[in-house]
Amino acid sequence: MCTSRIHRVVGPDGPGAILVEDVDGSRHRVSLLALDPPEPEPGDWLVVHSGYAIDRVDAAEAESVVAELRSAGIGGSGPPEDPA
Repeated sequence: MCTSRIHRVVGPDGPGAILVEDVDGSRHRVSLLALDPPEPEPGDWLVVHSGYAIDRVDAAEAESVVAELRSAGIGGSGPPEDPA
């Protein structure tokens, strides 16, 4: 079963793709095929499902979700590193 998770954009990764970091710090290449323009910028938060960015998430909401996941024992002990 696949689940959607939030990821922070690290940077571009070729045409139509970006590099993202999930809550546990793992980095993944993600397709932008299912995401409406504009292209996300480093530091933006996205919902990713099965390797596709499918929606954007407000930074404050994303930080709240990350905090809840961490309090439930999911992900690392600190926020994903700032991609800048």
